[in-house]
Amino acid sequence: MLNLVTEAWKSPPPRMVILIVDDDELVRGVLMELLEDLGFAVIEAGSGHDALALLRDKVEVSLVISDINMPEMDGLQLVEELKSMRPSLPVILMSGRPYKGRTHLFLAKPFARQRLLACIAEATMPLACAPEHGVSPSQHGG
Repeated sequence: MLNLVTEAWKSPPPRMVILIVDDDELVRGVLMELLEDLGFAVIEAGSGHDALALLRDKVEVSLVISDINMPEMDGLQLVEELKSMRPSLPVILMSGRPYKGRTHLFLAKPFARQRLLACIAEATMPLACAPEHGVSPSQHGG
């Protein structure tokens, strides 16, 4: 499936903006640099509350990539808030800890560049990948 996704989607769609949400500044920085090198526009937030503030200010975002384990508001709480604000906004959750949920796309840290790209493609083109995983596009947070 990874080859199918990466072949079908050689470069980021035009004007795709990814919001990275992670309380670890180093993780945000590395992920931002990687995504920018891949051709994405990237903005960052250090917490779930900061991410919601950006979105309330009508910042244009195509995809959210959020850590799960953050203080005050974790990634799962952020997803619930996002559902009411922007129900069609796709979300990818990431963590260095195991995640047993099946309703969101998940990246286990550390992850390879190809896995990141495949997950982004799946989040933004869910019909291409969802049937193989048994998860419908509506379950991807978008």
